[in-house]
Amino acid sequence: MSINIAIDGPAGAGKSTIAKKLAKELAFIYVDTGAMYRAIALYLLRNGMEKEDAQTIAKCCSKIDVGIQYQNGEQCVMLNGENVNSFIRTEDVSRVTSKISVYPQVRAKLSDLQQKVARDNDVIMDGRDIGTCVLPHAQVKIYLTASVSARAKRRYEELRARGEEPELAQIEADIKERDDRDMHREIAPLKKAEDAVLIDSSEMSIREVVTAILELLKKNGIKRKGVSVAKFAGFCFGVKRAVNKVYEHADIQNRPIYTYGPIIHNEEVVRDLEAKGVMVVDSYEQLASLPKGIVIIRSHGVPKEVYDQITQAGFEIEDATCPFVLKIHQIVQDFSKDGYEIVIIGNSTHPEVEGIKGWCDPQHTTVISQKEDAEKYIPKQGKSVCIVSQTTFNYKKFQELVEIIRKKGYINDIRVLNTICNATEERQNEAEDLAKTSDAMIVIGGKSSSNTQKLYEICKEKCKNTYYIQTVADLDLSQTGHIDNVGITAGASTPKNIIEEVQKYVRTKL
Repeated sequence: MSINIAIDGPAGAGKSTIAKKLAKELAFIYVDTGAMYRAIALYLLRNGMEKEDAQTIAKCCSKIDVGIQYQNGEQCVMLNGENVNSFIRTEDVSRVTSKISVYPQVRAKLSDLQQKVARDNDVIMDGRDIGTCVLPHAQVKIYLTASVSARAKRRYEELRARGEEPELAQIEADIKERDDRDMHREIAPLKKAEDAVLIDSSEMSIREVVTAILELLKKNGIKRKGVSVAKFAGFCFGVKRAVNKVYEHADIQNRPIYTYGPIIHNEEVVRDLEAKGVMVVDSYEQLASLPKGIVIIRSHGVPKEVYDQITQAGFEIEDATCPFVLKIHQIVQDFSKDGYEIVIIGNSTHPEVEGIKGWCDPQHTTVISQKEDAEKYIPKQGKSVCIVSQTTFNYKKFQELVEIIRKKGYINDIRVLNTICNATEERQNEAEDLAKTSDAMIVIGGKSSSNTQKLYEICKEKCKNTYYIQTVADLDLSQTGHIDNVGITAGASTPKNIIEEVQKYVRTKL
């Protein structure tokens, strides 16, 4: 028996965007019913018939062949053999679509096609009356809405992105008018099915809506199948840049090559570089006794005095510090010179934090990693405070700790700079969403990797069957019982080949 998911709601609520993403997640067929009506509207516009009455339009329906084809999982609306996806999203087409969608002959023509697709396939179908009329027996029904102002703003931005010059007030007026027509039409008016779940997306991102619906579907026994790998799993920009620099020098091999600390928190990569002649040094004292060569500063960065020591000892420096970390060095250096006390939110023993500390006054620098630290923190009397973060720190935890410090009424001037890198936020948010909808979750990364440990904590909170591994050899899924799907994410220091090995292995076990 096929599974049908019906999504209804007013124009501009994001139904099509959400439905497409859900279909991709679940490997369902996406059916955009509105696009089919738009195809008929386009035909009428092209033939100068948009002002004709219902009876005249009904007669010409036999001349209109609307079909759907799927290319790479995406629906293509065919109008008399032509793919018209690129022509059906204009304001004129929208206006005519609203008018003709109430005509019985037009509705009958398209409803038959939509119901046939749903009988033969697992589908997600969106429109105005899917749950009430087209698929009244759908297993899950959702009514997706948003405020008029939110929908108008989305439409405005969409048209601007296409190079058009729309008027926001006019768009808002058009949406109100269309809502009124859709809700008060005699045939199949827009309304929420009695058994539909209401979701208001006015203040929600696309990601949040998709996740909320996936959680709802999971509760109803509808889950994606197979293995899903997070989009942001593996090397981030800074790590990839640093690793590539080391391999470039290793390939030349015309002088000794050193990295100041392991280039990344991944034992597999470090061992491979050692085999190519790259030596890891952990201190200036160790380096001073070695033959002169090039020292590569890893993406975590180092204190200012380390740069000075390496240069004075006669070594060349290749600085692979992540640009986002370098920005933090500049921030704390500037604020420290201006008399601010520096608060670094992060792990005090992490190399990145140790490096940041080396760019500001150590007598007026505090590292805070947990709630107790923030509650005990007391700045020097009369000191203004600048707060920064380790780039890989948990964003939600950062906000919580900042709020504790803010509530200390005796601090007059607090500058909070969220220096968590965007890739870290995206990675953590994506991992959390994936964990919420997975039967089992695998987090890949080195045991000493701070960002991987945070990913594990986030995933474990949402999915009890969460595994922290370094390579596929560490993985044992025998205790999970029956599972339909597995999510995979990886820390910023995890190479692509290790992720692919794990993905391939898990697919053979499902």
